[in-house]
Amino acid sequence: MKQLHLLLAFVVLLFAAGCGSSPVASTGAATGTTPGKDAASSKPAAAYDKTITHTMGTTTLKKVPERVVVLFSGMVDITTALNVKPVGAVESWDEKPWYKYLGSKMDGVKNLGDELQPNIEAIIALKPDLIIGQKTRNEKVYPQLNSIAPTIIVGDLFSWKENLNIAAEALNKQDEAAKIIKEWDTGVATFKQKMGDRLGKSEVSIIRFERDGSARIYSTGFAGTIFKELGLPRPKAQQVEGKTVINLTSKEQMPQLDGDYIFDITSQVDDGSNARKTQSEWTSHPLWKDLKGVKNGKYFKVDVVTWNLGAGSTAAKSLLDDLYKYFEIK
Repeated sequence: MKQLHLLLAFVVLLFAAGCGSSPVASTGAATGTTPGKDAASSKPAAAYDKTITHTMGTTTLKKVPERVVVLFSGMVDITTALNVKPVGAVESWDEKPWYKYLGSKMDGVKNLGDELQPNIEAIIALKPDLIIGQKTRNEKVYPQLNSIAPTIIVGDLFSWKENLNIAAEALNKQDEAAKIIKEWDTGVATFKQKMGDRLGKSEVSIIRFERDGSARIYSTGFAGTIFKELGLPRPKAQQVEGKTVINLTSKEQMPQLDGDYIFDITSQVDDGSNARKTQSEWTSHPLWKDLKGVKNGKYFKVDVVTWNLGAGSTAAKSLLDDLYKYFEIK
């Protein structure tokens, strides 16, 4: 009987201790944890489920991508601007394997070969959890890519803002993208303010000389799209609806190249092609010196990489910086 009484007393003491425990301890304060944060972490993590709409349909991601493969140059620029290093990417058009302006951001990235024909076997070996491509480049192989990993296909090579936003959504980098856009909008507004009365009066021409002996006018494209946003008009002869480029096969068409400012995006890389030879032939022709942009000393050979090939947010900022020099803005 004595043993029974002792057992009952012990049970009563345990019950009393439980009822008297501090409520503060249950919040985590007594143990130095953060209220709410640690409580949430003790629960099962909410499932990541994001559906991205793109030019080829929709793609659902079950987690934030960590192994990203990029299949066009503009997206290489954009992902690095978002501080995301791809595991694999197609090589640059010039300055192989990566454009110099990207610095060390592409160190260690697997080279997947030519943008027009990426190495599918190498992509498979990388075991990506997201592939980002572009319609004209990758439409035919989209089903194959999508069978390797969730694949997003953007529409326009040169619409860097749209491409930035879709990449940011997929990579969970919306805050970073918003900061880039805000800085860009500020830069555009500042440029317009500093151009003053000259804005809208100085017609700009974007040209390139081709290895086949022809010349090319960029009606839109990467630089052309930026010029439109900046309010820099194009000569009437260069405004062709629905065309990115206008090809000139005869030097008799030389006057179409003219503008108050002529920006030449011919590659200056000595790659054995005839592009620079064509450039020399056209610019030494008698009709060339009659162009007002040439006569006024406003013909400039610019960096084809940041003015055309890079086609991302970092390249866009570099192009805008260049315009301060060419328009002599301080």
